[in-house]
Amino acid sequence: MKRIFGIIGSPRKMGNCELLVKEIAAKLPDGPAELKMVRLVEKDIRPCRACYRCLTEDCPIKDDFSRVMDAILTADGVIVSAPAYHHAPHSSLQRFLDRGLQFKRHLDVLSRKSAVAVAIAGSKDAEGYALLGVENFIRSMGMILKESVLVHAALPGEVLLSADALASATLLAASLFATAGPRRPAGPCCVGCGGTFFEFRGGNRIYCLSCGASGTVTTDAAETRIDTRQPANPWRGVQEAKARGEWLKEMKARYLRDKECLKTASASREGGEFI
Repeated sequence: MKRIFGIIGSPRKMGNCELLVKEIAAKLPDGPAELKMVRLVEKDIRPCRACYRCLTEDCPIKDDFSRVMDAILTADGVIVSAPAYHHAPHSSLQRFLDRGLQFKRHLDVLSRKSAVAVAIAGSKDAEGYALLGVENFIRSMGMILKESVLVHAALPGEVLLSADALASATLLAASLFATAGPRRPAGPCCVGCGGTFFEFRGGNRIYCLSCGASGTVTTDAAETRIDTRQPANPWRGVQEAKARGEWLKEMKARYLRDKECLKTASASREGGEFI
């Protein structure tokens, strides 16, 4: 029996995010799975201290992070669901992600783990970049994003009465353990990561918000074409993420070496009024 871990980034118990996670797990093509879930808002996930100790050893912060992390590592597949709050995913996802330097010690496991993403917005055009945030949660952990969907539902329980929402649950369930590789949209997308969220940077220049790749977009009567090149400091992919971890270790060593000089440079701005 497959082990599924559902990450719910919503403060609402039995809300649409939780219900959709359960619906996806129930629709798995290969039959019932063992489903465990976490409501992130209920867990004590404290802010990162930026000490970098977790690059080489366990995080010194004693809270619920490691328990959630262990559940992710032991699952066969992961479902991540979050609502849109002010055009962004609920902050509980980012609070967990901020502790993500620890992911680099588990890349060999995480890079083989399939995951699907769903963002829920209460009304049309109110989603903002919520889905991008949920996708980024999965990609930043190094997991394989198999599929993602945006669902519109406002009232608790509404997803179970919506034909579109139920169809989305069926799609995600079918995609989670499908033999196909990472999500690759049929339409224009980033050449490197398959992302579909871009920032326009003047003229036809674009920047991929999913992986940091820069490129161009061109259109003609037949199609829209996106051409992107690898970012200057790539961090998607196992080897790239490991290299990024080594770079961070070097930065920590550099800080320890230059600590007194940096403190002296900062001394003139010490103090100030805070609330």
